Amino acid sequence: MATEQGSGRVIGQAIPRLDSRNKVTGRAIFGADVKLPHMLHARFLSSPHAHAEILSIDTSRAEALPGVRAVITAADIPAEARYNAASRFHAFLARTHTVFVGQPVAAVAADDLATAEAAIELIEVTYRPLPVVATIRDALQPESTPVLHGPVDGEAGGGAAAHTAVVTSDDAGPITAASPNVVDENLYEYGDVAAGFAWSDVIVEHTYTVPVVHQGYIEPHAATARWDDEGHVTVWEPVQGTWAARELVAGALGLHPTQVTLHSPEVGGAFGGKCEGVFAPLPVLLAKKAGRPVQLVVTRQEELSGANPAPHSIIRLKTGARADGTFTAIEAEVLVDAGAFPTGWIMSNITASLRDNYRFSAWRMHGREVVTNKPSATSYRAPGGPNFTYAIESQVDELARRLGMDPVALRQRNLIREGDLLTSREPQGVIGAQQVLDALARHPAWQAPAPARLGADGLLHGRGMALGSWAGSNGPAAAIAILEAGGRFRIVLGTVDITGTYTGLAQIAAEALDVSVEQIVMTHASPDHAPYAPMSAGSQTIYAMGVAVKEAAEALRARIVAYAAGDFGVEPEAIAVDAEGVFVAAEPERRHSFGTLYRLGTEWFAEYGPLAAVGSAPQRQRAPGFAAAVAEVAVDPETGKVQLKRLVTVQDVGKAINPLLIEGQMHGGATQSAGMALWEEIAYDENAQPLNPSLLDYRMPTAADMPQHETVIVEAPGGDGPYGAKLVGEPPIVPGLAAIGNAIAAATGGRVCDLPITPERVWRALNKGET
Repeated sequence: MATEQGSGRVIGQAIPRLDSRNKVTGRAIFGADVKLPHMLHARFLSSPHAHAEILSIDTSRAEALPGVRAVITAADIPAEARYNAASRFHAFLARTHTVFVGQPVAAVAADDLATAEAAIELIEVTYRPLPVVATIRDALQPESTPVLHGPVDGEAGGGAAAHTAVVTSDDAGPITAASPNVVDENLYEYGDVAAGFAWSDVIVEHTYTVPVVHQGYIEPHAATARWDDEGHVTVWEPVQGTWAARELVAGALGLHPTQVTLHSPEVGGAFGGKCEGVFAPLPVLLAKKAGRPVQLVVTRQEELSGANPAPHSIIRLKTGARADGTFTAIEAEVLVDAGAFPTGWIMSNITASLRDNYRFSAWRMHGREVVTNKPSATSYRAPGGPNFTYAIESQVDELARRLGMDPVALRQRNLIREGDLLTSREPQGVIGAQQVLDALARHPAWQAPAPARLGADGLLHGRGMALGSWAGSNGPAAAIAILEAGGRFRIVLGTVDITGTYTGLAQIAAEALDVSVEQIVMTHASPDHAPYAPMSAGSQTIYAMGVAVKEAAEALRARIVAYAAGDFGVEPEAIAVDAEGVFVAAEPERRHSFGTLYRLGTEWFAEYGPLAAVGSAPQRQRAPGFAAAVAEVAVDPETGKVQLKRLVTVQDVGKAINPLLIEGQMHGGATQSAGMALWEEIAYDENAQPLNPSLLDYRMPTAADMPQHETVIVEAPGGDGPYGAKLVGEPPIVPGLAAIGNAIAAATGGRVCDLPITPERVWRALNKGET
């Protein structure tokens, strides 16, 4: 049987994705590809106001348009639906107030999209514009400021409920929010911060901002709904978590979860933006009213205006160090703009994680999350990780410069170690941070002499590095393994495959069964037919679901061996397994193929019964994933334009189940990191109106912007994932922003603290010092 680290026969092999043929040939079914008989097409009317009272809605002209089959407003939401006014998911239709530009106010289902578009133009809405909370500064004003959140019933003050969660340290009293628009607040304290700074020889203090950015998935949100009878609806929605999405639809419409069947087609990109979905209740209500299936596919402008992007953050950070490089104290003030509804955790994660990579003698981190009249923020690949890493890694780089120390050596000196206290005051477990930094230090990108600042090309050149980490998710999971007719093995999962993870899971199953990957059939089932699966988010698919798959496969193998041993009259230890079937190890001719075993367990007078097993894995121990990056840039001193010349990512994955897939994740994460560093921002004016809701104006990196990305996979022990695997998908986005920022600082001599690092900001840094 395969060892705990894997035999190397399957685990560790660079096997191409199992779904690649269907993807490249166009056979894969995505959200917009779902086609049902008599299906209608939906569009919705968006609010043009960031904050307004809805005085009246007249849908009569739209309803009279030929081809229109249903028009809905908030009045069509079932009375039994309990409204959670603090939830974006329950605000799929504005009720008495709109709270962000792009919020749906009414929706139409028609025979075709053109008719639906025409009907939307015929809906007349009368608004009373209200004062707008457009920025974090606005939200922090005293109580005279416009209050975004109102009573829980949502019938006043903007249609959302006040939500305050106060977390204090062990030795601090409660924090009182100065503004009702502060919806969450944390304070983490340890040691004597004032004494730590007094003991410091060098202190660095800056404020870092990261703007609102979109996750950048290719496929926009889409959902299709069909009522099977009066009490049951089937929904097709590309999401990362089908259990969460099913409960969202049920909760928002007053249904029991078993009244909703939710299928996730192929997901054309998500990165956290499609965890539970946003728009599905609209086609569900329209389908109910029209008596026909309804499909909604949002436009790119609707995505960028009113979906759920990553949040804007402001981090004021102060760090100290001794002359020998020993870190002393850290103090942080964190502000996160959640948009119109609380995120519930992103601010807390940013605040708590700021110091978790390094040992400080004392810390004080104060975080506040505020609500504004912008679309509600949500996760984006390692939510908040790039934000806090840009801040802390810029600080560490500046400390290294002022101390005259090598940036890698300074980080190695202060790395958090096993057993050190985290911000949560829990001890750090086994991590691979040291191995990552060691691998980066050995890489030619860092070993080579730093480029001359002023090159022969007239450009300013610089090199920078950064370290990042992400704790990831570690939820419980279950899977089913079945011996099928013909001798293949079916693995039934509720997990959504969004990054080729089914290939890695098939490798885990094959390794545990001692068979080939070609014998594994991966089946995704809805919550109606699969055991519970965690969301495909938080980098937990291999880490958590992989354990359940391994347990199911091992249990099935044990049952197969027991059946064969009984049939051959030997002890189970005498049975061996190969790709063809089972046999007596000492007498290889005494053999049953897997096909024969299937028949012996399923024929009319079967003695043993069908061969199937369930794997159920509890929540895993956390095993943070560490990654580091080296970036080289060239800066035009006349214009401030930055060229990214080289980018290297080093990542600890514990055990590389499939190096090919891991490299793909590292390439993608690093590219998104570069986009956040240099180009991406959803801009808003003083009235919270989005200024660039199209791909013509929202700048994302292309292949022409990126250098050849280099990857280094590190396998350090730690964690309890399958065969020693750790989380993979999120860590590679984390360090790249800071590595690029540090490279630009090395090239220009001035540090840009506000992202994205635009040519204008670089020019100002060159000509006016730090910005």
